Amino acid sequence: MRRIALTMSLAAGCATHSPAPRPPGSDAAQRLRSIGDRYWDALLATTTLPALNQNGIGYLGGPLYATSIGDHRFDDKLDDLSPEATAALAGTLRGLRDELETVPARDLQGEDALSYEILREQLRDASEAGACRMELWLVDPQNGPQTQLAQTAQGYRDTAADRKALASRLSQAPRYFGQIADNLRKGLAHDLVASRANVTRVIEQLESLIALPAASSPFLPEKGREEVEPVLGSAVVPALTRFRDFLRAEILPRARPDERLGVGALPNGTGCYSFLVRRHTGGTRAPEALHQLGLEQLRSIEGEARKIAADAGHDSIESFRAALKADKSQFKATREDLLAFNRDLLARTLSALPKGFGDLKLLPLEVRPVEQYREASFTAGYYQPPAGEGSPGIYYVNTYQPETRPLFNIEPLLFHEAVPGHHLQGSAMLDLRGLPEYRREFGPTAYIEGWALYTERMSDEALHLYSGPKARFGMLGYQAWRAARLVVDTGMHALGWDREKCVKFLTDHTTLPRLEAEAEIDRYAASPGQALGYMIGELEIYRLRRDAERRLGAKFDLRGFHAAVLRHGPVSMATLAQIVESWIAGTL
Repeated sequence: MRRIALTMSLAAGCATHSPAPRPPGSDAAQRLRSIGDRYWDALLATTTLPALNQNGIGYLGGPLYATSIGDHRFDDKLDDLSPEATAALAGTLRGLRDELETVPARDLQGEDALSYEILREQLRDASEAGACRMELWLVDPQNGPQTQLAQTAQGYRDTAADRKALASRLSQAPRYFGQIADNLRKGLAHDLVASRANVTRVIEQLESLIALPAASSPFLPEKGREEVEPVLGSAVVPALTRFRDFLRAEILPRARPDERLGVGALPNGTGCYSFLVRRHTGGTRAPEALHQLGLEQLRSIEGEARKIAADAGHDSIESFRAALKADKSQFKATREDLLAFNRDLLARTLSALPKGFGDLKLLPLEVRPVEQYREASFTAGYYQPPAGEGSPGIYYVNTYQPETRPLFNIEPLLFHEAVPGHHLQGSAMLDLRGLPEYRREFGPTAYIEGWALYTERMSDEALHLYSGPKARFGMLGYQAWRAARLVVDTGMHALGWDREKCVKFLTDHTTLPRLEAEAEIDRYAASPGQALGYMIGELEIYRLRRDAERRLGAKFDLRGFHAAVLRHGPVSMATLAQIVESWIAGTL
């Protein structure tokens, strides 16, 4: 990557104000802006790119994604997943990529120079993503079409026009799910098919959605439900029923067994995984090297955990973990109590943020339970960004079987998903109103997830937020979980590990109960490589911070460092290193 000319003035506090507007600017800046605008419009208007997955948000592109981020231009439309639409989008993106290469990058400065590099990366990834052919095999319980469509009503405003647009979108469900089925049939003809575990999970989700009465259907808005309800019975439920029957009759019998869980079992799976590893880590390390890095990190983290266990009178991590799992005080008996525990923890966390962050404007945040139709197959918790200005971010807590969900895992998970993790970073990002949408709404996994994982540990060593040794042990368990992801993701997708070996590795080396470990492994099967970005990003952010601490000495200020990391929104790790270097130079 060429060195980016960044001109920055970073305050010691977490300055999340908008970047200075661009001057009338050069021809290069105007051309860049035009290409960026056309790229974003093309991405949202028709179809989606499942290989460009943002966990918890969904696949990049298409009208569903547009509504979820508060862009209401396409609210009456539902993604066109036909081969023709996919090919048309691919052609448009190739043309924009070629056009961008004619822009004289040397004439760009500051944020424009950074936007050029980011747009170049996104167009490159969008062009290369087609090689994975994920639309021909992906069946995804986490971010699949059945969950994305079920959540879309949350993104609509409370107006008659919006309810009419929602009804129009939902009326297209038969065409939408029919196109998905056609794509999956085509995949079967090329030996492309999803894992049996994930197909089973999605069938169960569909059955739950079909069985829900209209009064509790997530497809309908909270207000004015009667205006949209007719389309639920005439279009949505029949479409879901046909799709469920299709998966059960045609896909499940030929789905990949547990012994062939990884994408490496598919034609061109090795090439696809190589692309996804690069995309999600931002580097060039081979899967085998990432696998070994995960094992090394696990040994280091387990050394820290062993000390906590010894201080508690246990001679091993396993003994202390077993004692915690048998400790009834570490569990809540009811869903309501588990939800209340999370809300109380959030309030305590918000009061401690000034220790590490300056003048920070947080967007509204709500804590809600994961919906009933998907809770049994869902992870312990996740964050959903605000659907546009004025709407809250949502931290979803899985309250299914609360007696199986240990409290010592709750604290690091909330710090990661809510504050000071995703919601805080998202608040800073969405407030950068001078940046183009493709920078504010989307970003590298290693940055977004690396920041969130960094805050889990930083909440201990800098903010002192953990309630005691048990919660700190849980934090280390979550750190071990992300290190273990380097092992199991590469294990399943590159080294041929089966599902049981992956699940057992997680339960042996983390504090995850088996129920959550199974959901995690199935998530990695549906999103190859995505789980790698967490630990890679955290390690790089800590490397940059330690370097800044060493070079700045007494001048180092944690709030200033966090301001530097957040100031420009999501960027690649290479670009982040340049940003921090500029901040250090300006602080010396």
